[in-house]
Amino acid sequence: MKTRRRNLSGDRLTTTTRRNTRSKTSENGRGNSLPFPIDLIMEIFSRLPVKSIAICRCVSKTWASVLRRQDFTELFLSRSRTLPKLLLAYQKDGDLFFYSAPQPQNPDENSSSVVATYHMKFSFEADFLGDAFEISGLDQGLWIVKGRKYSAPVICNPSTGQLLPLPRVKTRRVKSMSLFGYDPIDKQVKVLSMSGSYGSSIPVAEEYQIMTLGTGKLSQRMIDCGRILRYYPHFEGICINGVLYYLSVDISTASYLLVCFDVRSEKFSFIEVEKFLFDGTMVNYNGKLGFLLSGESDYVDESSTSVNLWVLEDTHKQEWSERTFVLPALWEEDIVESAMLGFVGMTGTNEIVMRPLSLPGRPFYLIYFNIERNTVVRVAIQGMNGSEYDHVHIFLDHVENVKLL
Repeated sequence: MKTRRRNLSGDRLTTTTRRNTRSKTSENGRGNSLPFPIDLIMEIFSRLPVKSIAICRCVSKTWASVLRRQDFTELFLSRSRTLPKLLLAYQKDGDLFFYSAPQPQNPDENSSSVVATYHMKFSFEADFLGDAFEISGLDQGLWIVKGRKYSAPVICNPSTGQLLPLPRVKTRRVKSMSLFGYDPIDKQVKVLSMSGSYGSSIPVAEEYQIMTLGTGKLSQRMIDCGRILRYYPHFEGICINGVLYYLSVDISTASYLLVCFDVRSEKFSFIEVEKFLFDGTMVNYNGKLGFLLSGESDYVDESSTSVNLWVLEDTHKQEWSERTFVLPALWEEDIVESAMLGFVGMTGTNEIVMRPLSLPGRPFYLIYFNIERNTVVRVAIQGMNGSEYDHVHIFLDHVENVKLL
């Protein structure tokens, strides 16, 4: 690996006991109740599957109140992160299907495989998804789905099966983009929406609105960006350590920008970058923002010899480092063949994941490139056919979130 630096710019709960076929629940330890520390109760609940959590909510108001607690949500998320999953989404006839599969953990140098199982589907109103849809996520297990050109986006939680339509942007501007952000201090999920007007394939962001989830009321408020920027609805953002990053262009200076939105303070800052980063794939590299490219290209093929990772080392100094990972010798002959690969992202164990951009009549697979061991493994994804694969969205490190929207 080559590296070089460069400037680019005491609560308690009681449970029930059974007596004469009747049970009684108490929160104060009276009667025939057996008291247990609430930490123990939550620890037991956190080991249950998501479907069992849904059933437990219906047992009693006491259980439901425990399962709504923020500290239980955090505990369940923490446990889920130890076993991250692949999440696959595709649409067909107005339905959005989710499949999930175990995420390979350090696959060996031989071909590996995992089985994608049907998870659930969301049914939308007629023509909402259209011929194509956009979906972006957050490492909290939530997803924003944007359907038809002028429709309001929808938040979905595949773990609970909930859909939450966002309020329509309160403006005459109609082209909008929405991105997730998470504040790890106040533990709040926020949605940043920007909207522009007709008349341009690359709209100008004229209004910005922010909405906080989990407050019991979906209300949007206007915020000021301070600059006139273009935005790209097909671009995805990424939130790392409470900062939401996305790419834009300043209209007045024509400079290429990395927009940094502090989710907690709701303030913007900007870093000038070179244009080639717009072809990169944003990743979380050890808690820092990174961009994956091959040279200055957004794809890899049999002629590629390396993968480049640009890392934002210091936001205030706007200092970057470039890391070059040389592909192993078997890359061309045994792995890629004649396929053209796009970047899916990077796992929490620092494996670069790629996918074929087209799979006519071929099995469904992903490529895992371990940058520490310099190994490349083809992982077959069973349970989905090639026609689904051409239109599937693939997400790494998916976690299950039991918090109700």
